[in-house]
Amino acid sequence: MDEGPFANELARRIEAAGGTLVFACRPEVSSLEVSNAVERERPDVLFVELSRTAKSAADWVADVRREEDRPLIVALHMTPDPTEMITALRAGASEFLCPPLDPGINEAMERIGALLEARQTKTTERGRAIGFLSAKGGCGATTIAGHMTAALQSVQPGAKVLLADLDLQTPATHRMLRREPKRYLPEALESVRRLSATTWRELATAAGPGVDILAASTDPRMTAPEPWRVESLFRFMTRQYNFVLADMGRNLNPSNYSYLPYLDEVVLVTAPDVLALYQTRAILQLLGNRGFDRNRIRIVLNRNLTSPQDFWVESIEQMFEVSIFGVLPNDYFTLEKLPQDRFEFPAKSGFGASMLKIAAKIARQHGAGTVKKAA
Repeated sequence: MDEGPFANELARRIEAAGGTLVFACRPEVSSLEVSNAVERERPDVLFVELSRTAKSAADWVADVRREEDRPLIVALHMTPDPTEMITALRAGASEFLCPPLDPGINEAMERIGALLEARQTKTTERGRAIGFLSAKGGCGATTIAGHMTAALQSVQPGAKVLLADLDLQTPATHRMLRREPKRYLPEALESVRRLSATTWRELATAAGPGVDILAASTDPRMTAPEPWRVESLFRFMTRQYNFVLADMGRNLNPSNYSYLPYLDEVVLVTAPDVLALYQTRAILQLLGNRGFDRNRIRIVLNRNLTSPQDFWVESIEQMFEVSIFGVLPNDYFTLEKLPQDRFEFPAKSGFGASMLKIAAKIARQHGAGTVKKAA
C-alpha cells in the first residue's frame, strides 16, 4: 500500500505486536514480483490492498501463494466497504482492516496470532510442561528442578529447556543458576498478546546453551493471573522448548493453583520424615479432588537415607499406592561444595547420577529421540 498515515500506523502496530516488516511494495506491482518476494522472505502475514492489484483478488492471491496456504492474507481498504470485504474474504483473505485501526486491530491481531499458532502446531512438536512441587519446605523441589535442566541436556543433547519459576513465596531458581534476571513472570503474562521469538528474548534470561529462565515475581502482592493469560503463556512456552520445568514451590496454595491445568505432569518431591509424608498424602488427595489424574503425578523421594533405603521406598509405595518415580540420596555435602559464582551440575556425584537416571526416564516417556543411558 502507499505510504501515508494509515500505512505508518499499521507498521507501528505490527512492530508493537512483536512483528517485523520484511518487505514493502505498491499494490500495483505484478503478482510475480510479490510472489518472488514472498518466496525469498517467507513472511507469515501479508497486508495488501486487494482492490488495487493488477489482477482480480482471487487470481492475485493464487499467484502469490503458489498453491500453498501461506502467508496469511490481511486485506486493507480505506473504507469499510461490505462488497470489498466479501470479495477479499472469498479470495482467501483471513482478515479485513480499514481506518481507523482502533479498536478492531487488537482483536484482529489476536485472531491472526491464533491462526499462525494453529499452523505452527501442525509442524512443531509440542514440548512438555512439568511442575516440581515440594511436599513441604526443604524437600528440594527447587534444587531438583534447577539441576534437571542440566540433566535433561545430558541425556538428550540439544534439548531446549526453560526453567519457569512459579514460586511466589520463595523464588530462588535464578539464584540457583547464578543469574540476575531483568524481566519477570508478571511481564510475560502481561505480554501474552504479543509474544514472539523476538519479544521472548527480552523476557527470558539465558542461563546457558539451550537453557533459559523465566524468573518469578518478587512482588508478594501479585494476584492470581487470568486463566487465558496462563493458557496463552504455556502454549507459547511449550512451542519454544522441549521441556518447560515449572518450580511450583512448596505445597499447593492459591498462588500456584492457577498453573495446574496447564501442566502435563507434576513431580511431587517428598522426604523420609513424618511431616513430609503427611503433606504428601494431603497433596495427593487435593490433586485428586481437583481432577488431576494420578497417572500424571511422579513421586520423587529426596534426601533418602543411606540405610535402610528400601524400607522408605516400599513404605511410601504401600502408603500411597503409587510407584516411586525416582530416589535421590541425602548428598548434602556435594551440594554444599558447589561453586557460588557459577552453576555447576555434579554429574559424577551420587546426587548427579540419580538425577541423570530420573532425567532419562522423563526423556524416554516423552518420546525423545536418542537418549543417553545414565550410569
